[in-house]
Amino acid sequence: MDIQAEINWIHQEIDKVKDPSFVEKLKHLLQSINNTTADSDASYNLDIENALENIKKGNFYTEDEAKEIAKKWGRK
Repeated sequence: MDIQAEINWIHQEIDKVKDPSFVEKLKHLLQSINNTTADSDASYNLDIENALENIKKGNFYTEDEAKEIAKKWGRK
């Protein structure tokens, strides 16, 4: 597939997205591609703010839950 076809496919898939969290993450990914140092600092601070907001909302794993998830990543 050529680059324009890839871009067209990505546009089509993005148009289907309804999850605001995914849109925010995609936005950060795209912003990070060409960040300057100042942009990186702002992005870093925004990531921290988003993480703190997720914690307030209860969107996190406990230490024990994280350990269980990590065990599934083990070498095979």
